[in-house]
Amino acid sequence: MVDEQRLLNPENSPQQGSLRMSEAQEPPKVTPQSLVSEKLLRAALKADKGDDAEMVSWEVKDFTNKGDNYACVVTSGIVRYRQGDDKEREVTYVAKCNPLRNMAAFESFTKIVFMKEAQFYQKIVPLINTELEATGQEPLRLPTWYVNHLVEGKEIIVLKDMRPDGFKMFDRLKGMDVVHVSLVLQELARLHATSTIVQAKMSEPMEVTYDFLQKDYGDYSGAAYERFFETVFASNMETVAKMAEKVGGYDTVVKWLNSNAAQGLDMVLGCLKKSPPFDVICHGDCWNNNILFKYDEAGKPIDVRLIDLQICRKASPATDLNYLMYSSLNGSVRRENLQAFLKTYHDAYAEVLSEFGKPMPFTLEELKKEYHNQNLFGLLMSLMVIPFVVAESNEVIDFEEMTGDMDADVKRMQDKMIEQAETNPLLRPRLLATFDEMLEYGVIS
Repeated sequence: MVDEQRLLNPENSPQQGSLRMSEAQEPPKVTPQSLVSEKLLRAALKADKGDDAEMVSWEVKDFTNKGDNYACVVTSGIVRYRQGDDKEREVTYVAKCNPLRNMAAFESFTKIVFMKEAQFYQKIVPLINTELEATGQEPLRLPTWYVNHLVEGKEIIVLKDMRPDGFKMFDRLKGMDVVHVSLVLQELARLHATSTIVQAKMSEPMEVTYDFLQKDYGDYSGAAYERFFETVFASNMETVAKMAEKVGGYDTVVKWLNSNAAQGLDMVLGCLKKSPPFDVICHGDCWNNNILFKYDEAGKPIDVRLIDLQICRKASPATDLNYLMYSSLNGSVRRENLQAFLKTYHDAYAEVLSEFGKPMPFTLEELKKEYHNQNLFGLLMSLMVIPFVVAESNEVIDFEEMTGDMDADVKRMQDKMIEQAETNPLLRPRLLATFDEMLEYGVIS
């Protein structure tokens, strides 16, 4: 695969179109899509098809919907090429692009998360796949990575387009069922378990060797961005408290949210501290839109791909489990199947380790305890994520409208959530189910 900065001229002027096109008469508007260049797609083609693949033409074509992506803009590059004969072929690549938002905090955040995902594909995936393949196991179920382009302000990652192989996103408004969740848990277990095999062969903690794994909410652009997340978590908690107050009967929840709002970010960071043996490489952002499924003719999911590793980190596996459970499931599915879900995950983890002749470092009961130890993380992340998950297209927060005035922008997001609570029939039951469980588990008291 290709570190695009080694192959391409960083000053190459991006364009959108075909090799057959004449030069534009005036400079095109700089959009995320316009960052996709001929040279970048040529590098992807070489990495994918080999040096003898000859590009004929190319174009950029959007395929995602509003609300599908937030930390980047996802588009596609369609490349027509010849290889070994005169027959013209076509291949499509997915390009994750810098969203070019008008906020200094987002610029810093974007730089870091693109670096994290690029390094994950370039450094971590080969280590894990080498171990899996050495024991006859399948490589991680991720899209194939082709190119990183990490020039600041022009970041792009190019990956295999999984659509031709039948993979697609599950409808985020529905909430995942048991079959979908089980596939995700099994793949998370493979990632988590194999990362411990890699770690055991290293002389120092993996997050020291690969320090991008340590970059998290408290590190994005120092004090300026930390204040942004402090404000976001506090605002979310205060806004949800207002929602709970309107519903009635949740006085304990309202009081807890308001009294802890100022510590929201600190509580999240506290959940991310090491707690061996629960110390693995985590996906970090494992919710509905960062997972693709393939279905059989009857509509049953039969395969899965994890995507978007921009928040990857070293932490307890229970952070990934809680994030998934409280972002992407309806309350009834989570509550009725939790014990089975944790057993599915534990069994898959044990199966991976058994191929290496290694014992499980924790029992199922210890996993259950750790899962509940991390319920606070699930709660805090759900308050931030659920409004995005259940938002209709007209309710999706448009980050292009951000002004750069942090307080004003956060206030706009807060007002949008309050309005959504009044009109969206999915938001209230998702939040109330979470409140009920957190009260039952003693997280909120």
